[in-house]
Amino acid sequence: MNPPQSRSRQQSPSYTRVPAAVIACLMLFLTSLLTACSGSGSTPTSGTGTNPTPTAKTAVQVNMGDSPADWMLAFSMNITSMSLTGSNGSTAVISTSMPMEMMHLMGTMQPLAMINAPQGTYTGASVTIGSATVMYLDPTTKAPVQATIQGPVTGTINFSSPITVGSTPMAMGFDLDLGSSVTMGSNGSLSMNPVFHVTSGTQGSSNPMDFEDGGIEQMMGSVSSVSGSSFTMSSMQAAQNFTFAMNSTTAFDGTSMGSMATGMGVIVDAILQSDGSLMATRVQSMMGSGGVMGGGIITALTGQPPTSLTMVMQNGAGSGMMSSYFAAGATIDLSGSTTYEIDDDGIDMSSLPFTPVFDGSHIYAGQSVMPISSSGMMSGGTGGGMMGGGMMGGTITADKVALEPQGLTGTASVSISSGSPSSFTLTLPSQCAFTTLTGATSVTVYQQSKTLMSGTSPIASGTAMHAFGLLFYDGGQWKMVAARIGAN
Repeated sequence: MNPPQSRSRQQSPSYTRVPAAVIACLMLFLTSLLTACSGSGSTPTSGTGTNPTPTAKTAVQVNMGDSPADWMLAFSMNITSMSLTGSNGSTAVISTSMPMEMMHLMGTMQPLAMINAPQGTYTGASVTIGSATVMYLDPTTKAPVQATIQGPVTGTINFSSPITVGSTPMAMGFDLDLGSSVTMGSNGSLSMNPVFHVTSGTQGSSNPMDFEDGGIEQMMGSVSSVSGSSFTMSSMQAAQNFTFAMNSTTAFDGTSMGSMATGMGVIVDAILQSDGSLMATRVQSMMGSGGVMGGGIITALTGQPPTSLTMVMQNGAGSGMMSSYFAAGATIDLSGSTTYEIDDDGIDMSSLPFTPVFDGSHIYAGQSVMPISSSGMMSGGTGGGMMGGGMMGGTITADKVALEPQGLTGTASVSISSGSPSSFTLTLPSQCAFTTLTGATSVTVYQQSKTLMSGTSPIASGTAMHAFGLLFYDGGQWKMVAARIGAN
């Protein structure tokens, strides 16, 4: 009979010898685990529990402009979304609805948005247009016609060659080819299939007229805030507010760095800087808080000198201005105290063979003007002249009217090269709205020493081209002083 085990023996723990091979395996596993945690000799992946290196981003200024359809007076579209497509997927440009009138952008571009885009290669873009409104003149009756293109309309843009976003701030330009995008049916109905031509360029130019490299010329808006040596401006035709820096080289007209104020209506020229910010090169104060300014093409005048004019609205800012007024008519009331001026910002007016005049006795249908008022825009209008029915947007009582640059297309009578001043005859398309309004079949264009030439150079005689500048009626002839010219 075996003796009973002691109590202490029953309560003591038991030990089992672990084989040496198991210990060795365990030590090897722990060593591997510690090495992985230290990161030595390994590359992080995008798997669970890792932190991949974020993609670097660069400031990209996204601009939009217009290759116009000559028969239109205005084309206002409501952009509901826009995105870029590239090696890093989709990058949003616009995610909220915004209006954009295209005909006033002929020969130039305006910024839609400033985004921080992931660096990489981009091969295309997508734009969705909720709806569009077109104003044109019936070529037979010369009566104004307003038509609507129902949406949504989506345009897929495939870049002809990839665009690389590197570390340098840059601009992408989307030129809407209206002539190829909008089709009129036999019953007068309009349809749209957007066609865009895309350009790109990197920061580095000091010229606001060089929009391909981030230049901004005559952007209209209202000051929303001022902070030290910078101000933020809201524009009806942009997806966001833009902040502009100011320094000792900024030129001021009607204001100064110290007198910038919230609500002030301004016109801004600017350039893109190396850090992705915008530097204002020129700031024009157009009106104070509570005022309004517009922009568009005169279609008729009442009285001589005129007491009022009607115009197709293409741009605007200030009290009472609404985007629904774009591509609609407006009444501009004039008085003996209304002043007139020529907005020659960026245009060489020197040594011309004629004297440019713009005043109450030299203002004509077909010209682009900016009425400015210290009071807000009133809804409704008289509908006189060449505007009538339900197409009138509102009334501005003008304290001032400025002559503004505008674009025309046609063919040149001679070969055109950049360089010394010269002049040539621009023959207009027979169906263009300017011809319908004025009866003119050609315009004499004055190319100055500072006139910019874009695209193909030289421009061969008979080539389709555009000219952008100030338009005067002198000695029974239409004459344009060109800010820029280029082949279409």
